[in-house]
Amino acid sequence: MTGTLRSTARNPIAIALMGLLILVFLILGVGGGGRFPDAFRSIRADSVITAGSHSTSSREFRRIFEGQKTKFEEQTQQQLTNEFLVQNGADQQMLGQIALEQSELEMLQRAGITPGPQLVDAFIKQIPDAFDRVTGKFSEQQFTQLLAARGLSVRDAQAEITDSLAERQFSYAMGAGYKAPRLYAAVDAVAGLETRDVSYFILGVDAVPPPAPPTDAQLQTFIKAHAAQLMRPEMRVITLARFSAKALAPNVTIDPADVAKEFAFKKDSLSTPELRTVIQIPVRTDAEGAQAAARLARGEDPATIAKSFGAEPVSYVNKPQSAIADPKLGAAAFALKEGAVSGPVSGTLGLAALKVVKVTPGAAATLETARPKIEAELRDKKAADLAYEQSQKFDDARQAGSSVADAAAKAGVPTQTVGPVAANGMGLDGKPNPLLDDKILKAAFAQAAGQDGDLTDAGPGEYFAVRVERILPPSLPPLTENRDALAKAYMNQELVTAVKAKADELVGKIRGGMTLEAAASQVGAVVTRQTGMQRIKARQYQGLGNQFLQEAFGAKPGEVFAAGGQAGIFIGKVESARPADTTSTAQLLEALRGRVTQAYLGDLMNAAQIAAREQIKPTSNLALARQALGVDPSIVVKTGAAGAGARK
Repeated sequence: MTGTLRSTARNPIAIALMGLLILVFLILGVGGGGRFPDAFRSIRADSVITAGSHSTSSREFRRIFEGQKTKFEEQTQQQLTNEFLVQNGADQQMLGQIALEQSELEMLQRAGITPGPQLVDAFIKQIPDAFDRVTGKFSEQQFTQLLAARGLSVRDAQAEITDSLAERQFSYAMGAGYKAPRLYAAVDAVAGLETRDVSYFILGVDAVPPPAPPTDAQLQTFIKAHAAQLMRPEMRVITLARFSAKALAPNVTIDPADVAKEFAFKKDSLSTPELRTVIQIPVRTDAEGAQAAARLARGEDPATIAKSFGAEPVSYVNKPQSAIADPKLGAAAFALKEGAVSGPVSGTLGLAALKVVKVTPGAAATLETARPKIEAELRDKKAADLAYEQSQKFDDARQAGSSVADAAAKAGVPTQTVGPVAANGMGLDGKPNPLLDDKILKAAFAQAAGQDGDLTDAGPGEYFAVRVERILPPSLPPLTENRDALAKAYMNQELVTAVKAKADELVGKIRGGMTLEAAASQVGAVVTRQTGMQRIKARQYQGLGNQFLQEAFGAKPGEVFAAGGQAGIFIGKVESARPADTTSTAQLLEALRGRVTQAYLGDLMNAAQIAAREQIKPTSNLALARQALGVDPSIVVKTGAAGAGARK
């Protein structure tokens, strides 16, 4: 199978070859002008991964980790704590993967495989969400706001796009013209068309007696054995003073006179401009312009017309006049009626023939239609001003020596007691507290017990301060609190253990000479025969489960196996395996070759990353990464849970 062949891309020889290739890149790229100056990137002080000039901040790591955590929770259909994932090595595996990717990007930069600023700017100006809806043009202000909403600066975006373009070009170059040898696809074809007959029966939970309800002593032992999963993280009780424009806004009243005044000022920008769909055919002479206009009027295809003049048609679909690049052509197009054609038209940039395909009239704004939007804007602004005034009164009191509670009272804002809450915002009920965000939690878990914090700016119109009242150290939940749930988990574990033991017993008997039918009769099961199974048709057997399919296609003829499934444990035997005929194999070979090529290229890229890591030698800060996740940096990973991890 390709899995075996692709493993060669991970062996020392393949990595050494990729390392040699990388050295060649570095030699060619580092000379004089080969390396492009890294104008957009700077090393962060809170980097959890550093690979040359590339780095990943603790905030970025947390964002990546939380995204992967969400995927895990969707797959497992249960809530997972950061502590549980860290104890199982998820953070180290993620650090290792990020280190690989950052090393590759650093290698590309050092090799001179770096797009210029003009290319980066051109890419940015094609981002749809950064276009102004009124003008239809790229808006730097809207682009900056878009980045701010995602917690990025313009420099961050430029650096990420630079890396993305460089990596794209490198992968294109790696795969250009490559095609995997026919032999690789042939191995997949032979294995995929092999036909197997498998017999099996299902050992369900009813095959063993149900376990007895646990005693308190057994549950205490169970809790200790699963302390890593059950341990509650450190939690804190805090006093919170918030000065929030969002909280104040619903109670803010707006003077109708202020609404009318704001409308008069913004009336033009609130109106909807006229939109048009315009086709523009660039021409070189008046004669060509007249000819193009005549052909447009006859309804000929614009692309065909433009091609006859050695040009490309330019289309503006439902755009305002300001969106047309040539102002003179825009004025001419918006002077025509719907369906009208004109040409030649002299523009700032040259001659063209024009056709107005569609006209969507604009609409002037009225005070009544604009009132809800204007009132909301004025309300938000007034609320922000009020929140700022409150925060300043609070800050003055704190600077004079008042506690958080006293200073809040002087500012006319009540405090709230929150908690116990963990660093990830979860309360004792396992649900996030809606009053808390990352900034508040970070401040609360950076202070000592009994410490009053100072005023913190949490974004536009939002301020806060906290006092840590109590710190609850990590602890196991009391038995009395979750006895029913713990008892259920204990009995499920005992039941699974008993079923596994019974499965091992039956597999041993079958291997010792007992027939599959006789073993099945001992537990009241029925043998099922699955004939003609092929790897290439694996989707047809998905109901049997991945583990069953791995065993069924991985075992040798005559071998007995056990595989877990949703209904219980499959106990099966591969009865026979028959090779595919050469005609079918030959027909499948070419169909598989493209897939094998892509898979092999993927592993070559992985080998390139590993080789780049050996050259770049990235460093990681595991303690800082765990601190960003709000977990104890000293947590020990379960044996065998973590992968290769990040390079130290």
